[in-house]
Amino acid sequence: MSATNPTLQSWFSRHRARLAQVGTGHALYATFNWFFDNVLYVYVIYRLGLVAGGLIMTFLSLVVCTAILLAYERMRIDWVGVGSVARLAEIPNPSWWQRIIIGAMRRGAAVIFLALCVFQDPFITTSYFRQGRFDGLKARDWQIFVGSVFVSNFYWTLRSGVVAAVIVGVWQWIS
Repeated sequence: MSATNPTLQSWFSRHRARLAQVGTGHALYATFNWFFDNVLYVYVIYRLGLVAGGLIMTFLSLVVCTAILLAYERMRIDWVGVGSVARLAEIPNPSWWQRIIIGAMRRGAAVIFLALCVFQDPFITTSYFRQGRFDGLKARDWQIFVGSVFVSNFYWTLRSGVVAAVIVGVWQWIS
């Protein structure tokens, strides 16, 4: 950020609280998710196997994401920033990274759904498709959520199985 750009400084001044809100929400949530996805998930799959471990982690994901989704709805604060993402298409001259996101959004709901299931989780996927609404969780929201729980956890179970196998293989190789 250039100190000589008053337009940019003005924009940051006007949006400071929103940036802090979204940034804090994402930072806390990302920290929790990193531990859940990369430590707990891999460990449970390693100890219990793909089927039993996958079922346990799917259930745990369902419980955690449901609690977060309900709290998010009750807070009525878009700390996920979904509303901001949806407004990208309105920008007259988007930057290169904004054009990439806009392009992905234009590819269709199924592409976005799968990408969010793989790269995020059921809570974020459902929040995205709610488009910043805080008017109660509708049947469609729950359908997206439950579908995302199964798709996300299928991917994360397989991924964690591969990661656990690689870690075990490397450990055996160096021992």
